Amino acid sequence: MILRATNSTLDHICAPATPAGARSALAVIRASGNPDATGSIFERLGKSFRTRANQTAVNLKPRQAYYGFLSDVEGYIDDVVFIRFNRPASFTGEDCFEITCHGNPLIIRRILALLYAQGFRAAEPGEFTRRAYLNGKLDLDAAQAVAEIIEARNAVSLKAAQRLSHGSFRVEILQLRSALMNLLADLNAELDFIDEDISFATRETKLLTLAEAERKARHLRSQAERFETIKNGFHIAIVGAPNAGKSSLLNRFIGHDRSIVSDVAGTTRDYIEAEMEIAGVNIRLFDTAGLRAYTTDTIEQLGMERTRELMNRAHVCLLLVDGSEPRGASQIPEDLASGALHITVVNKQDILHPSWLQIPADQASPLFVSARTGQGIEELLATIARIIEEKTPPEALPLAEWQRLLLAEIAALLQRAGTTVSENELPEVTAHIVNQAVAKIAELAGEISSEDILGRIFSRFCIGK
Repeated sequence: MILRATNSTLDHICAPATPAGARSALAVIRASGNPDATGSIFERLGKSFRTRANQTAVNLKPRQAYYGFLSDVEGYIDDVVFIRFNRPASFTGEDCFEITCHGNPLIIRRILALLYAQGFRAAEPGEFTRRAYLNGKLDLDAAQAVAEIIEARNAVSLKAAQRLSHGSFRVEILQLRSALMNLLADLNAELDFIDEDISFATRETKLLTLAEAERKARHLRSQAERFETIKNGFHIAIVGAPNAGKSSLLNRFIGHDRSIVSDVAGTTRDYIEAEMEIAGVNIRLFDTAGLRAYTTDTIEQLGMERTRELMNRAHVCLLLVDGSEPRGASQIPEDLASGALHITVVNKQDILHPSWLQIPADQASPLFVSARTGQGIEELLATIARIIEEKTPPEALPLAEWQRLLLAEIAALLQRAGTTVSENELPEVTAHIVNQAVAKIAELAGEISSEDILGRIFSRFCIGK
């Protein structure tokens, strides 16, 4: 079920803007609403807030912080800092205020109860940002970026969300629309003056414009899809034969003992997960059960099956080889095909078998490390960082599924339009298809916003945003 923020902007709303339920030094409660028959939200607050100089919210200057205290019918609630924002110079475009109090959940609940008693209602997810959009304070992509900025789990995701917030996507699609509008002008002029001796855009020019526009739509979509695969973390599976040092390598990566390390082969029967950051991206590491060609242990077989599943979901597999054994010794089953990039890493560099010192020139040299001493770890991390940078689209934007779908539909329409030009269809046929593409671009730009689209965007927000 998709939750949707209410259509109404007539109510006075309030909500915590900081995480609910957690004890913290400070918490922020915000409220928003336009004046109604009962007056402004500042009048509605009444004498519940007073400064040391006995001023109430009605008397305060906007955009200045005032120290005072809140009280209800039972008496004193808390010492707070109160800031007033007059419409339209506020985040939502409505009259707003923010109350900073101590972050005890008991205090927060009591302040909210006070506001509810004075006619405010609890804001729904994303309702503050939705009002900002509806009141023209934010573009649709900038409104969407608010949630992405809050949810970003790594530096790369944060930068992508900030690009969205600053209008990068809007610029791209408006440029796309501008090119199509110029083409439409030519097509319509060709229809209006078909009997006149006037030169219009050539067939080659039309095809070039449509092909370039299609390419741009497909590029935006593919970049967003590539970004989506690593947005919530880059998955790396550490794979190898039993006792190759997989658990030791995971512990070395994260700087503390997360996996049990033992000389007994097969200690890890299930995968163990840990997190770290490389090249600004959140990395999810998986220490997997050891792989070998054959085992009669049922539990170990289940562990090996899970290892293969993880390999198919991973972005990179580190194939860890025991360097203390002779090169060429069969340590890992050969049928390890997966969609992940495989990097061969030879562990135990500190006790390396002499056969590893001479690798034929026609064979790729693996990376050598020692999980025990730390030798070669920096080089391995640098290699992973390069792979992440290659797989991370530098200008990608965190687009939602509905946006990626619209881009695919736009590209398909432009391809159809190109076919009509190639087959010398009448200009009105091409113009009709291009008009459909332009209408879908308007949806992406937020100029045509259905309730379904708004619901999809704002239902993802936390309460208080």
